[in-house]
Amino acid sequence: MLEGKGSREMSELASRKPPQLLSSFWPLEDQHGVGHVRLDGEPATNGAAAMPLLLELAAQSEAMRSLQTAEGEELSKSAASVLRGEMAEGLRELAALVDDESAEIIRLRAKGIAGGIDHREMTLEIARSGRPPALEIVCGPLCTWRMKTRIGLHSFLAAARDEAQQELLDQLDDSLDDALRAVEAEIGAPGMSVPFKLPMNVTDLLVSAGEAAGHPKHFAYFMPEDEGVDGLALEEQRTLYMRNVHLARYSEITIPLAETLLDGPMAATDVPVKATLMPWIRGHDHGHNVVVPSTTYDSWMETLGIEPFMALQEAIADVYGFLMCISDPWLDISGVSRLDMCATHMAELLHYLRRGPQYFGDPGAAYVELSFLVENGFVEIDQAGRISWNEEDFCRGMAALASALTESTVAAADEQGSEALLARYGWPTETAAKRTLEAMQRELTNVPTSIAFYRTSDVPAAENVPVPA
Repeated sequence: MLEGKGSREMSELASRKPPQLLSSFWPLEDQHGVGHVRLDGEPATNGAAAMPLLLELAAQSEAMRSLQTAEGEELSKSAASVLRGEMAEGLRELAALVDDESAEIIRLRAKGIAGGIDHREMTLEIARSGRPPALEIVCGPLCTWRMKTRIGLHSFLAAARDEAQQELLDQLDDSLDDALRAVEAEIGAPGMSVPFKLPMNVTDLLVSAGEAAGHPKHFAYFMPEDEGVDGLALEEQRTLYMRNVHLARYSEITIPLAETLLDGPMAATDVPVKATLMPWIRGHDHGHNVVVPSTTYDSWMETLGIEPFMALQEAIADVYGFLMCISDPWLDISGVSRLDMCATHMAELLHYLRRGPQYFGDPGAAYVELSFLVENGFVEIDQAGRISWNEEDFCRGMAALASALTESTVAAADEQGSEALLARYGWPTETAAKRTLEAMQRELTNVPTSIAFYRTSDVPAAENVPVPA
């Protein structure tokens, strides 16, 4: 019997794999709550003229992301092609309004989204362009959470450099060697160095859209790794830090967690976070790249497993970064006290832990750190998961953890010490830290897990409308 054209088409449709769509929220099985935060900044150059273009690009990026499956497949290639053309044109218009350094990079972004340059080559040109731009634009694929999706999905970000904070960061970088000498003296690990000071652009987020507007939110991107370009030398990488997003997460998420779960000499509400958070994340950023002459652990991911390795790496960055932050050179530059930095780190441990150590490297690191501190008597956790801490013991504990991580991992000849440390303190080992995590999940479900943004112009004022009788 002959098969008709209609039958063949029905057969092809029946065998076609349905597209997999990706939820804005992840992990899917977790509870989610959102705190709303207003954005009100604008570009330093021609801000009033540039903002409508940025908002238009954001709306087009939302449309572009909505056309993509979880695997990045475009459900309508014709519609996606039109959007790419319109976004490229919008980026070119934007470049004509801003400073020359920013314009050069925005034109590269326009060329990339229009298909005029390979994505990898575009990101490399941006990385080699020198000082980060005053207006940072990302318009293209971002892989926001590795376990959510490993495919870059369309995103849009616009962020304006905070000149005062950038100047402060430059001062911290200039004194990095002095801070490292202080860390060496504290933990007895000679030969510590940071081979390359990864450039960091300290910015305030103006607009986000597409996959970047999903949940949970980042306050920093590692470029171009998060754009899907791996295997680059350290000199071709940089960090985009959105300080106002970090501050918003602290106020919306960290403070409510800390108010319930922390008992120490400084409350989270009293921490001068506008002065502590940037040095804290800069220390963490440098901590990732601290080495000693015998360092080889960057090749151990396959042996340890991706998530345990990431937890270990983030814990190393945390402890080294914290010790840099409490060094005399950095405290003098930051204008804060050692207690300020202790309270910041304690509160941020809760923020990260809440995300779930089974899902991400950062919460896995928080679990390792808190487990080490409590199991070795540097903090106390009661049966309800409440943490009691003091400045002196906390600093001694972080130094002890830094020594343990240096011996087991950073200066170690093989993976055995890392495996033992993770087995004792890492997820899912039963430690007192688990009580704190369970208390969050049981008692603090009203605390947001993520934040979303709006601009005042996005929310029209309510009008008094007469209601018919």
